[in-house]
Amino acid sequence: MWPTLRRLRMPPSVTLTREEGFLCTLLDDACRWMQATNPSVDVDGASRTYADLSHRPTATTPCEARIAGGWVRDKLLGLPSHDLDVSLSSMTGHHFALFLKAYLESEVFPRTPLAREMQEAAPSHVRISHIGKIAANPEQSKNLETATARVLGFDLDFVNLRKEVYEGTHRIPIMSFGTPLEDAMRRDMTVNALFYNVHTAAIEDWTQHGLADLRDGIVRTPMDPTATFTDDPLRILRCVRFGSRFGYAIHPDILAALAAPASPLHAALASKVSRERVGIEVDKMLSGRDPRYALQLLAQLQLYWVVFMPPPALSQRMGRSSDHGAHIDELVHDAPDERAALSLSDCFDSLLRGTSPLWSRLPTDWLARVRSPEWRAQRRLVWYAIALYPLRDLYIQAKKQPAWAGAVTLSAGLKLGHRTTKDPVTSLVRAASLLTRPRLARFVPAPCLTRRSTIGLLLRHHDVSQPKMDVALDNALLVALLYDLATHGLDTPEAAAIVDEHAAFWAYSPRRSAATCAC
Repeated sequence: MWPTLRRLRMPPSVTLTREEGFLCTLLDDACRWMQATNPSVDVDGASRTYADLSHRPTATTPCEARIAGGWVRDKLLGLPSHDLDVSLSSMTGHHFALFLKAYLESEVFPRTPLAREMQEAAPSHVRISHIGKIAANPEQSKNLETATARVLGFDLDFVNLRKEVYEGTHRIPIMSFGTPLEDAMRRDMTVNALFYNVHTAAIEDWTQHGLADLRDGIVRTPMDPTATFTDDPLRILRCVRFGSRFGYAIHPDILAALAAPASPLHAALASKVSRERVGIEVDKMLSGRDPRYALQLLAQLQLYWVVFMPPPALSQRMGRSSDHGAHIDELVHDAPDERAALSLSDCFDSLLRGTSPLWSRLPTDWLARVRSPEWRAQRRLVWYAIALYPLRDLYIQAKKQPAWAGAVTLSAGLKLGHRTTKDPVTSLVRAASLLTRPRLARFVPAPCLTRRSTIGLLLRHHDVSQPKMDVALDNALLVALLYDLATHGLDTPEAAAIVDEHAAFWAYSPRRSAATCAC
């Protein structure tokens, strides 16, 4: 289902498209023009020269432009990438963008070979769009102005090379101009710390590990992982996300820093990073290329319940309920065992990839839906229902009535939307109880109804059918099937019987028509 990413082959090289070649040549030419002519631009109503605005205004240190991070990584892996970060050696991103625009509008540019080539290739192409200025904001780690613009069809972020200094317990650093080495070493992973120098057309690997890690499929931090993660614990989740996205192994140094259950980095992730940022990273994992591997990595790094538990103030009131939350039977003080969720993730991954003959027992139209690229939103909800399976009988005591712990995790723990995540996932978990072991014989018709009508009414239940929230029989019955398999696995005789029951229910159910009375 997912394309296999080819491993990087040495020696590394980047093959530019024609448009990328135009862009890199433009950046190179603009830097040379700025150094040679010392042009002026209007900055906040005042005319300022290149020498005025350069951080290092000397003849021997011209402004250098490098493309950094994800674009370099993806080009080396043969993947498409259209968003580029342009890092400048001696100027803020906003000032450089102003000079780039001035160069494109100057009398010099139309006489260059690049201008003639671009005119022949795309005569009506917009050279540069409006420049979006992102003002300095030290509270959000933006100490210097940056800019965004669309240049030659590419979305560019212009930033200066930076170094970071962290103070106290905050994860927001003090940033200032830095060298390429300092900028590379501050990044989250070595594979994201590569540069493409537009002047030399060379890949620069300042960490000395980026190219090898890209070749070998390894997630490694440029600096000691404890220092990297202490400065910004969100990088922990980014390492997990990128590891699952590319199928990379986590470097032993990261495992050693995080695998201990009492690692202070776990507490730092919970205390220094906002729940919204955690939710963004987790959502990218479960919407990404390999959610199964992401869940495995979270468990391996002792992060599973750092991520999927309600906030501490609420989890202290968490208890087990045998009547779907009507009453709390007993408080639960320890995190549940995540192994059942990991087992379910293996089952679902096996179904998506078709690696078990068991799934051939399911109707082909149901399988086609589940494996379809168009089913991405529904698949994401199923992954959440799997991840939260260990919380299925746990509830949080509240003033009015207990709330399902999984719903509290989604809304308060990960700050995900109610209509996009919390409500549909909660419905899928409830629907799993309604549709558990759906033998046709257990649906005894009510008076004046046939069995088909009785089942049709069940399928209209609000927890089984909410099309506007991507909840329908296909994913509701699938979650019920996975939950029923949770205690059996795929390699038992009972598993085949469970799959057959759900297959027969799918084939029998009047899922395209409303339930009707048979009086």
